[in-house]
Amino acid sequence: MNSKQKIWANFSVKDADIAGKFYTDLGFTPFGINKELKLASFLFGEGNFVIHFFEAGSQIDEFLEPGARNGSEIIFTLSAETEHEVNEFAAKVEQAGGKILKSVRRDEANYYGFAFADPDGHKFNMILMDNM
Repeated sequence: MNSKQKIWANFSVKDADIAGKFYTDLGFTPFGINKELKLASFLFGEGNFVIHFFEAGSQIDEFLEPGARNGSEIIFTLSAETEHEVNEFAAKVEQAGGKILKSVRRDEANYYGFAFADPDGHKFNMILMDNM
């Protein structure tokens, strides 16, 4: 395998327009929104990791179902540089219609952060690793 190949993630969502608005409201850079393909894509992090959000009924349906069905879904972690950044982002998640799964706090490893789900139940967390 060529380790220089690009890697990205694909999620199925109930409505690509809702997913597009949610991630736009959080401040992520759109990579492409294609109404014909029922797709909203965004860039995450400094390395521009791409996550595609395909609407149910689109070309990816044979592989994925909308939203989390159980605890086996992947959780993406977003890194933060300050407590203020974590707090601001948590407020944005709530304002954009996300669900806070774990409120902002220091965890058992003393990382400052929180966990949330998007409108389709896809899980993320944001942490500040200031104790390393």
